[in-house]
Amino acid sequence: MTKAQATTTNDMGDRELQDLLQDWDRIAPVGREFGSPDYERLEELDHLAILAKGSMLAARRWLDTPNQALEGMTPEEMAKTPEGFARVRQLLTSSTKAR
Repeated sequence: MTKAQATTTNDMGDRELQDLLQDWDRIAPVGREFGSPDYERLEELDHLAILAKGSMLAARRWLDTPNQALEGMTPEEMAKTPEGFARVRQLLTSSTKAR
């Protein structure tokens, strides 16, 4: 395996990660048309995180980072239940109001 093949998102610089995330943004959303019950929840979570954090890159970092206010869980993991989603939404909307 070459070094390029072994590269993970942890090895990427900000520019490469931002390019990767932009590529993902260009992909048509999937889920709802295939019956995913999570599509609308995930769409709202991404939207709120981008509004609160200012960019997709900052939003993804926040969603993927363990958070003390969420008992050390990542916001994305916490948001898998309706109660957890409400807690994450509250954190995001309170940080948006503070801006």
